[in-house]
Amino acid sequence: MKSLVSVLLMLMMAFSSGLSLVAIGQSQQLYYVNTSSPQYSILPGSVFVEPLNSSISLPFAILLNFTNYSSLQTELSYVLSHPSDYLSPSQFREYYYPSMSYVQSLVNYLQSFDIKLTGNYGLILTFNGTVGQIEEAFNTHINVYYYPFKDIYWFGKVGIEDVGPFYYFSNNVTPSLPYSVGKYVLGIVGIDSIDPHVYQALRQAWTSPMMVGRGPSGRGLISTAIITPTTIQQYFNFSEAYSRGETGQGSSIAIEGVPESYINTSDAYYFWRLFSIDRTGTLQVVSLGNDTSGGQSGENELDVEYSGAFAPGANIFLVFSNGYVGGEALVGNLLNYYYEYYYMANYINPDEVSISVSVSESFLAAYYPAMLYMIHNVMIQFSVQGTSVLAASGDWGYESDHPPPNFHIGIYNTIWYPESDPLVTSVGGIFLNATSNGAIASFSGWDYSTGGNSVVFPVQPYELTSLIPFTPSNVRTYPDIAFVSAGGYNIPEFGFGLPLIFQGQLFVWYGTSGAAPMTAAMVSLTGERLGALNYALYHISYNGVVLSPHGVKQGLVAWIPITSGANPTPAHYGWNYVTGPGTFNAYAMVYDLMLYIGKN
Repeated sequence: MKSLVSVLLMLMMAFSSGLSLVAIGQSQQLYYVNTSSPQYSILPGSVFVEPLNSSISLPFAILLNFTNYSSLQTELSYVLSHPSDYLSPSQFREYYYPSMSYVQSLVNYLQSFDIKLTGNYGLILTFNGTVGQIEEAFNTHINVYYYPFKDIYWFGKVGIEDVGPFYYFSNNVTPSLPYSVGKYVLGIVGIDSIDPHVYQALRQAWTSPMMVGRGPSGRGLISTAIITPTTIQQYFNFSEAYSRGETGQGSSIAIEGVPESYINTSDAYYFWRLFSIDRTGTLQVVSLGNDTSGGQSGENELDVEYSGAFAPGANIFLVFSNGYVGGEALVGNLLNYYYEYYYMANYINPDEVSISVSVSESFLAAYYPAMLYMIHNVMIQFSVQGTSVLAASGDWGYESDHPPPNFHIGIYNTIWYPESDPLVTSVGGIFLNATSNGAIASFSGWDYSTGGNSVVFPVQPYELTSLIPFTPSNVRTYPDIAFVSAGGYNIPEFGFGLPLIFQGQLFVWYGTSGAAPMTAAMVSLTGERLGALNYALYHISYNGVVLSPHGVKQGLVAWIPITSGANPTPAHYGWNYVTGPGTFNAYAMVYDLMLYIGKN
């Protein structure tokens, strides 16, 4: 597909050049917003129907880029090689956010066409205007199209199944603005109905159905023995860290919420009491907006319960943006998903972020690059501020083409974002084989742990200089680490044996959703800000040699290579698509991470 090939080339150039992520054009003092060009918003094979009625009112949003991008890349390079010299959120905004005067000039320009500002959310501005006003202001035309096929493709393969045929609207000319008011515009959301209203873009790494009783129905899928958090902590040597006072005290872990959802905090406290977790840290839920149509999030209750259990001294923040950005009219465009990251970076400034809610990387690259750039920008901000971001790799096997038989996803030929971001640590899965009394007998790579190759990001410096055998050197690949994602006694790998409290009852789960918060908790035990974690992980060898910015040091043997399991690509000694470098001894990994930043 010609348009998708051009997408890939542009994205690869943008992320490897070190220049601004926005591909811009300047002709007759116009700034072209190329991320909103028809190559991304008109599906190949679509049929023109008619112009969209010019009197129809459309809510839309403008996404703003960072400024001083070359300086920002220099700053990022500096903090990656000098861990601890991080910026504060206020410093970052001062140096790299568009000025208030620039924002006002953009608003004034659009108001001159009678387009109304409806909200200012930092790097997102929301507006309302008629089709005719929008066409005039952005020098474009908006039409109605018919997509006659049932599937949507990306990069020459089926991406999304069974969503067509359908009608939609889209601009057929790349939008443009006067250069002085357009130069920091990263994208325009809402002038087409493809991104991502065609389907529900967000995917939770764990979405097992909640059934009355003890988890999903299905004979032979539910373990008769529960593997408790304490059992996992002892087996993977969290306990030694706790005995040395390393509990995450004073650290903060922020959790990405499922937008338009909520949790019952009483479930988390019940879970910690039930499994005798001596919590000293706090729990705070930030809810922005009042649209909770997504219901109670079992995904986020899992995140909270396990991050709090494995870092008992850490303060846990869960952030929901529930229709806050743009109100009901703009729900579904990932604006609220992005805003949760924005809020964390600017108002919490956590030590770690744990993510179990993701978007298809291929979808963003093919049809919604502006949002990919926006999220990548906030990952840069996290890194420059010293926040480590960890994300569940997914539960659907290699390239999402091999899901568990009791899970239908409907999306294929993709890995997940922001897991694939070079500044994010993707957490794959391992499976625990339990005894009849819930002890851990052995473990292997989890057969449904997602891994694969990025279609956006080139190979990274830490991959080229990795101390882990067989680390790929062609493109950015993941996962980068792995931890407990499923387990039980005498069950298949798509069975259930790990506990969760939901709606006051005990349930069981599987998924890398649990691996991400447990691994984020491990990192928080250092009590330090580590920034982009992959630069440390790939420079810790299997025999404990740590290649740090301060020189070569001998640490502890932290990595545990995984040599069995398949997704269906096989796990083996060295880097693999199931577990990345492998899983870990928690105390030893904490020691080596601190050694990497010069604290041991």
